[in-house]
Amino acid sequence: MAGGSAAAGLSLRPLRTADLPAVLAIQRAAYGDGYQESDVVLGRKLELAPRACWLAQAAGAAVGYVFAHPWSDVGAPPLHAPLAALPAQAGHGFLHDLAVLPMARGQGVAVALFGRVRGWSSGEGHRGLRLVALADAGPFWARQGFSVLPATLPAGYGEGACLMERALRD
Repeated sequence: MAGGSAAAGLSLRPLRTADLPAVLAIQRAAYGDGYQESDVVLGRKLELAPRACWLAQAAGAAVGYVFAHPWSDVGAPPLHAPLAALPAQAGHGFLHDLAVLPMARGQGVAVALFGRVRGWSSGEGHRGLRLVALADAGPFWARQGFSVLPATLPAGYGEGACLMERALRD
């Protein structure tokens, strides 16, 4: 499968609006109540960048998702607020959210979803990918080639969160 090794039977497909209830359930299972974004916020990201959002399924059930979109070279978008528009000049892809059900962790789901985002962003001609790693996610993203950038983040990302970036190469 493109994008990294994954569990047998894992499939990735473009995310659809009808998938948002499953996405919200995965989000709650992955993050608890701390980082819940609404279907309006996530639906807007899907509307603006449908080719940058995927759903992972195993045995026909949703087990993970990723939302990404083009972004500028400055900071990070706010949480809990729909994007009005994408930047006219997008030097980077922004991986907004990647979550996997706890029972599916360690099976290559996150790596496979990240591979799709990396391929999309590279195909768009972005110089790099950016994301905000929550406090406990930094080591995973460092293994994927990301480094911490000095930045002040918008409210809502939580203590210990950091902006990270990775260059894209052909």
